[in-house]
Amino acid sequence: MKISAGPLVIAFLVVFPSMVLAKQYVVGDDEGWNGNVDYQAWADDKTFELGDVLIFKYDAGSHNVAQAFNEDGYDSCTSSPEFGVYTSGNDALTFNLVGSYYFLCDYHCDSDQHKVMINIVK
Repeated sequence: MKISAGPLVIAFLVVFPSMVLAKQYVVGDDEGWNGNVDYQAWADDKTFELGDVLIFKYDAGSHNVAQAFNEDGYDSCTSSPEFGVYTSGNDALTFNLVGSYYFLCDYHCDSDQHKVMINIVK
């Protein structure tokens, strides 16, 4: 008896299309999340979608990745720890909801504008 994987693969693509099409982005590309990058300019030329993964690479202990609750918190560099604070130096975040996400470095947001807003569109 011969078993074909074709129907199984097609079923997977129909049920979980975003998982197959998801992209991974290293925030700041080669510079990472270590500052000296216009992170908003970096994000503005990309289209982020459901299932995409942002990878924040940085020197642990020198930076972190914190989320702000909304644009006001983002503008004032006020993080909301209940939404997440990441400190590993290699943090991968997957987006499962459409909307705006606000990330900042608690250590350098005020002084260096070390932050980025990401819009998940579909």
